[in-house]
Formats: sequence, C-alpha cells, structure tokens
Amino acid sequence: MFNCAISLAGDCADFAAARRLAALADIIVAADGGADLLLKAEIAPDWVIGDNDSAQMSLPAETKRILFPQDKDYTDGELAISLALCLADSANDSSKKKSLSRYISNFSPDKNSSFAASESLANSLIDNFRQAENLSSYSFLVLFPFGQRVDHTWTNVLLAASLARLGALVYLSDGLTMVRVVAGKLQLQPVFEPEVLECSAITSLNDVAFSAIPLDDNVEGFSLKGLKWELDQTRLAYNMTTAVSNRSLAGEKLAPTLTLEAGTVMLVLTPAN
Repeated sequence: MFNCAISLAGDCADFAAARRLAALADIIVAADGGADLLLKAEIAPDWVIGDNDSAQMSLPAETKRILFPQDKDYTDGELAISLALCLADSANDSSKKKSLSRYISNFSPDKNSSFAASESLANSLIDNFRQAENLSSYSFLVLFPFGQRVDHTWTNVLLAASLARLGALVYLSDGLTMVRVVAGKLQLQPVFEPEVLECSAITSLNDVAFSAIPLDDNVEGFSLKGLKWELDQTRLAYNMTTAVSNRSLAGEKLAPTLTLEAGTVMLVLTPAN
C-alpha cells in the first residue's frame, strides 16, 4: 500500500492501530525520537535519521542509522521524509539505488563527523526532495506528526502537502486521527482507502467529525459526498471554515467520496469530542 512509512516524534494515540498502519508500508523510516514510538508499538524501523537529541531506546541491530549534528538547517522530520523519498526512488530505479547507497555509505559519523560531510549528505537528500517532479506512483504514511510542538506539527503538514502537490498519495495518523492531504485534479474516489481506514482506531468510535481544510487559496471544484452535509463543485476559500466539523450519515458506514479540480486540501477524520 505505502512505499514508505515515516515515523516522527509527535504523540501516539493508539499503538495497536499504529502497528496495523505501519504493516502497510514496504519500508519504515524514523526521525530520531520517532524510533522510540515505533519500538513502543513493537515496530522495528528499517532506518533512523536525525540528531539523536530525543531518541532513548536501543535500536535493533539490523536498523540502519544516519546521525547529524543538532545544529543544522533542516528538521529531523524533513530529513526523514527526504530519506523516505530516496528509498522509494531507489526501489524503483537501480541506478538511484546505487547512488543512494554510495553517498550514505561514504558518510559515517564514526569516520568523519565534520560539519561539511553531514551538510553534504543532508543537502543531497533535501535536494532530491525539492527537485522531484512527479510522484504520482508513490505513496507515503506519516506516523505521529502531531504533538505539543505546534511549529513541528504544522511543518509536518506542509511537508506532507509538498508530497501531495507532486502527485503522491499521502496519509498522516497518530493511530486514531486519520488525515489525508490531496492536491490537484482528482476524479471521484474514496476520501480514505478502506484498507487504511480499517487499520485506524477511529473506526471503533460512534461520534467522529470530518473536516476539509484548504491549505492554499486555489481550491476549486471540491465535491464531497456521503456525509451529513455535502458539497458540490465548491470553492473552498483559504479563510473560511465551510467544511469543518461535518458528520457521517446516521446509520450508515462512513465512506465519503471526493472530487477536486484544483488546490490543496487536508482531509481530517477525528474524534468529535
């Protein structure tokens, strides 16, 4: 289902659900303290990347680790998402796999901990992300993106939006709340893939709220069906709350659908109370 799951260091609302969601991913990357959350959920990360300022638990021997200094120009979350994209690229392209292996193997904090070496590796990862053009064949799950650090939470959402604008399928979840970011022209489709939604703990709740939040001022032709209040070819203005706090249809299984002509929208399914 997902090329890669990226575990960040936010809050986890349900470890069992996080474990079910992570099982949908081919590769699991953790950003520093996100590794601890995975281990608490009994999930072994394939890769851990970051500055090691918040991780505390011991990693499995097979986990690959890339360390950076704490003073750097990128968050651990951005580095993790950039690494996830590189790993997804390398899985589809053998030449990119060789390139990725080469510049990661050439960097070791034990052999060369200079600022220049770590800066070079970080720039290579970030540049690959920022220069990407078409990710329509890629899918990513961002685990634990929401936490007490509001700045990190919003940065994580905006990074996810960047992936979505490039065409990737992008979900975010803490195990309970389910978020999908969509962008560009989309034909009629489920808001949440049933395979993903069924893994979340949100399906066990009777009272849930659904919101569609525009992430830019270009949202046009947004249609939403299968909820108490439907929208048809609507323009969602950036400063309006038209589509916040919707509800499911009484007595029916939650299965909303959407279409979109343009813009970027964050779709949120969360406990109502």
